[in-house]
Amino acid sequence: MATKKARFLALPLALAVSAATTADTRSDKIEALEEQLSRQRQMIEQQQNMLEAMEEQLRELKGGAAASQAVPVEIAAAERQPVIVEGDEVSGYKLDLYGHIQLDAIYDFKRVDPTWESTLRPSTIPTVDGTFGDDGNTIVSVKQTQMGFKGQMPTPMGQVSTWFEFDFFGTGSDAGDTKFNLRHAWVEVGGLGFGQTNSTFMDISIFPNVVDWWGPSGMVFNRNPQVRYRWLNDGSAWAIALEKPNGSFNTGVFGELSPEFGEAANVKTELPDLTAHWRNEFDWGHYQIAGVLRKLEFETRGTPGNEPSFDDTGWGVNLTGVINTVGRDQLKLGVVYGEGIASFMNDGGVNLAPENNAAEAVPILGVTAYYDRYWSDHWSSSLGFSINDADPRNQQADREFDTGTYASINLLYTPYPEFLIGSEFLYGENEDVGGEEGEDYRIQFTFKHKFGASF
Repeated sequence: MATKKARFLALPLALAVSAATTADTRSDKIEALEEQLSRQRQMIEQQQNMLEAMEEQLRELKGGAAASQAVPVEIAAAERQPVIVEGDEVSGYKLDLYGHIQLDAIYDFKRVDPTWESTLRPSTIPTVDGTFGDDGNTIVSVKQTQMGFKGQMPTPMGQVSTWFEFDFFGTGSDAGDTKFNLRHAWVEVGGLGFGQTNSTFMDISIFPNVVDWWGPSGMVFNRNPQVRYRWLNDGSAWAIALEKPNGSFNTGVFGELSPEFGEAANVKTELPDLTAHWRNEFDWGHYQIAGVLRKLEFETRGTPGNEPSFDDTGWGVNLTGVINTVGRDQLKLGVVYGEGIASFMNDGGVNLAPENNAAEAVPILGVTAYYDRYWSDHWSSSLGFSINDADPRNQQADREFDTGTYASINLLYTPYPEFLIGSEFLYGENEDVGGEEGEDYRIQFTFKHKFGASF
């Protein structure tokens, strides 16, 4: 009887202990779930920040070369990445390494200036037969091999993006050599950017899916040291910049008559170039209007005070756009006109030239039209043409550049996104001031493999 009574009295105590244990377990579960929920919310916020940044980048790049995995990709501005918040700490540090190895095997049915034989520039096509030797030439090059770094880090002024990129297509004094060639050295914090990158006067989005390194002659293409400020707002972007002036002057017939004058004539760049653009993004593509204003001068060394002999005002307007058509297909268009803007063009021309015993800015018109066609996930083509047509001054020399025509068609195969094999047929024509013409056509085979890593 006593045993039954003890069991009876112990039952409530056991239930109480069990209830307490259950309560403790429930409390632990609640605390764990709350902690897990907090982490999930934080992850969602981070993902939302990343989505917003990606949407902003998409608005800037939609309709551009970045849509293709089959060709070299140019980025119009340094990527923006969110500052990721974990607890009370800011950890937005990131470093991306990227690049590609590329081999170009070219058969040139004619001949061009040997310095530029690894690409097709109409201005390098001779207008006098035999200038660079007999027809037919094979070129094999790795100059398009490229490497770059992109980094992000948080600062008191917001996220800072950096961009450093180079290839091995020698230019300037290294033209014709397989040597280091700086493409981008850029820093951007907020709307402020400085360093070297694509000119604010250009629109890289209209560069077609070609494997030729130089590309269309009639488009604005110039990577330039500059200080730039951008405003972004709901699919539109404003930008204004001061850029390094790139002057050029041909002495024309006077240089031929007097070599001493040709040696004494010297370009003078007193003021930076002022460039600006306005860009709008839509579901169908984008359009961009850009302008440039510059002061052009030349002086003759040895004159008293070394004052400029002549000067003129250069200006230009560049209207570009990309239209999304069927699937991933795109129509890429550009028209540029101005005076004294040849140094912004992808190929050919001069800014200042002799006119009536003075110097004038040379008018120039550029047109580019290309269609990028994606046959499937692995096959694509690009077809189009480009023209750079100058209006020479009446005292330019006969062999100087007047008009350059560029056209190409290709077939590209990407078995997987990082690997490209392609063939491309190219045609170029050069007409000089004297009315003589020269043409060239070539076929190019390209092998390219990308690599990259993030830290």
